[in-house]
Amino acid sequence: MRGKIKNFPDSPGVYLMRNAAGKIIYVGKATSLRERVGAYFARNLPAKTAMQMREVKKIDYLTSESALEALILEANLIKKYAPKFNMREKDDKSRVYVHITREKFPRLHLLRETDLPKISEKRPTLYGPFFSGAAVAVALGLIRKIVPFRSCNKLPKKRCLYGHLGLCEMPCERRISKQDYARRIRELRDFFEGKKARVTQALRRELKAAASKLDYEKAAQIRDRLSALEHLKQAFVLKLDTQPTVFRRIEGYDISNISGAYAVGSMVVFLDGESEKSEYRKFRVKSIRGANDVGMLKEVLTRRFRNDWPHPDLILVDGGHPQVNAVAAVLKTLALEIPVVGLAKGPERKRDELITSRTLPRGEIALFKRVRDEAHRFAKGYYQRLHRKSLQ
Repeated sequence: MRGKIKNFPDSPGVYLMRNAAGKIIYVGKATSLRERVGAYFARNLPAKTAMQMREVKKIDYLTSESALEALILEANLIKKYAPKFNMREKDDKSRVYVHITREKFPRLHLLRETDLPKISEKRPTLYGPFFSGAAVAVALGLIRKIVPFRSCNKLPKKRCLYGHLGLCEMPCERRISKQDYARRIRELRDFFEGKKARVTQALRRELKAAASKLDYEKAAQIRDRLSALEHLKQAFVLKLDTQPTVFRRIEGYDISNISGAYAVGSMVVFLDGESEKSEYRKFRVKSIRGANDVGMLKEVLTRRFRNDWPHPDLILVDGGHPQVNAVAAVLKTLALEIPVVGLAKGPERKRDELITSRTLPRGEIALFKRVRDEAHRFAKGYYQRLHRKSLQ
């Protein structure tokens, strides 16, 4: 099986992992099928991934024209097959759905799975589950350039920013009829059902009709939408830059303070290589006085694991051996086996030095830097807010 992976295409798509009985037990998306699936055969996989791979006997794949379409195809296949390892790895607070409401001018918005019972519609139009709110938000931003839609909670009296930007056809100002808007909704549904060709055909028909009526302004808008549709592959990769990783959930931590004053800690979360801001957490250090970053880090990690949040596959800290050892000590006390990575500036502070609590799969350093930098940004921002508040 490992030898066959080398022949997988270096292109976007989804992969389907099957057990000995041929049943699909996991579905994943990738910007490069070869790189993503190949990462599962590295040494020292996280415990949950290793357990999964012990059951995998065959891996199939389906290619897609773009990473965005791979994201949508992944969600449709998960909904169809409900693979056990997909449903185990994220709790219901992480899963999100795209909801298209049933109003005169329907709106499109994201819903957490925990909010689904609040929908009053008997048969709501839902697409998902998606396992990364950040990825879906980026996807919706790109789709909106192709098929404009309404997202406001209540129709305003005047156009909003999306209307000014041409990303909503302004039903609030009666700039689009109910019938034409219904066609937009049909195009959106086609997109989320994997029928991109039908969206392309519909836009081309509109372009031909606008040209025959000499409506050059409308024709130019439709050409822009067709262009956005044709460039989906490049746009999605540039905006999201998804990286292959066997660590499905990485948590990054950093401490920010000056001589112990206004000390805070940050926790950032990356799911499948993508930042998931809805799961970020910040901590105000309570028990440590004076400049003691290691002690502060211990406090933050101890408090983090008192909560019933999903456990990470890897913990990353901004620091060297003292910080890595501190986190490892907390994990040992809690009887948790989670690898820890530290990224420290080298002796001349010109390069990053990777410190690990165990041997890890290669090729993750770029992702680790992103996690470290995001944890630093989040902690620094919280510290600065507290400091400014104290001066008021």
